[in-house]
Amino acid sequence: MFNKESIIRGVRSVAPLILGIIPFAMISGITAANTGLSLGMALLMSIGIFAGASQLAVLQLVSDNAHMLVIIYTALIINLRMMIYSLSIAPHLQGIKTSLKALLAYSMTDQSYAISTVHFLNNPEEDTKSFLLGASSTLWIVWQVNTIIGYLMGSIIPPELGLDFGIPLTFIAILFKGVVGWPGIIAIITSGVIAVAGANLPMNIGLVLAAIIGIAAGSISEIYLSRGRG
Repeated sequence: MFNKESIIRGVRSVAPLILGIIPFAMISGITAANTGLSLGMALLMSIGIFAGASQLAVLQLVSDNAHMLVIIYTALIINLRMMIYSLSIAPHLQGIKTSLKALLAYSMTDQSYAISTVHFLNNPEEDTKSFLLGASSTLWIVWQVNTIIGYLMGSIIPPELGLDFGIPLTFIAILFKGVVGWPGIIAIITSGVIAVAGANLPMNIGLVLAAIIGIAAGSISEIYLSRGRG
C-alpha cells in the first residue's frame, strides 16, 4: 500500500523543520500545565486537535473561563485554512481509500502541506500518499513527545527563555522553500499585509482572510503573467 522510499523522503523533507517544531510543542505543553490541565487532558487535547495555533488559542480561552461554544468556534475559525490546504492537495491524492484520506487529513500540518505540495510539483512521479504520510507522521510524533516534555517541565522553564522564537522560524523556513516566481512573491506580500491589517479582527478571522486573498492575488497575477508571456 505504501512506498517505503517515498515515506523516507517525506521524513527527510521535514527533518530541517523539527528544530522549530520542538519549542513550539513545548510551549503548548507548558501552557497546558500552567492552565491547570492534567497531563492526560493535555495529551488528549494535543492528539485530538493537533494544531499548534488552535491549541494555544483554546488554552487561553480555557484559562479565561470562556464558554465552550466560543472555544469550539475559535478553534474552527483558526483551522479553516486547512480546508484551503485540502482543496489544493486533493488532486494529488485521487484514487485512495476514504479512510486513508481521513488519516492524511488529520495528520497534515502547515509544514507537511507546504513541503509536500512543492515536492509533488517538482516530482510528479512521487507516491504522494506515502510522502505525505512520512512528512506528517514525523511532525505528529515530534509534536506529541515534546508537548509531554513541555508539560512536565512547565514550572521549570521561565518565560524569559523565549522559546516562542521557534514558532515563526518554522513558517519562515517553509515560506522561502515554497516561493516560485512572481505569483508566489505577490501572494506572500498580499497575505502578509492582510494578516497584519486584520490582526485585531475577532476570532482570528484576519488569518483566514489573509490566506484567501493572498491565494487569489497570486492566482490572478499568474494568469496575467502567463498571458503576457503568450
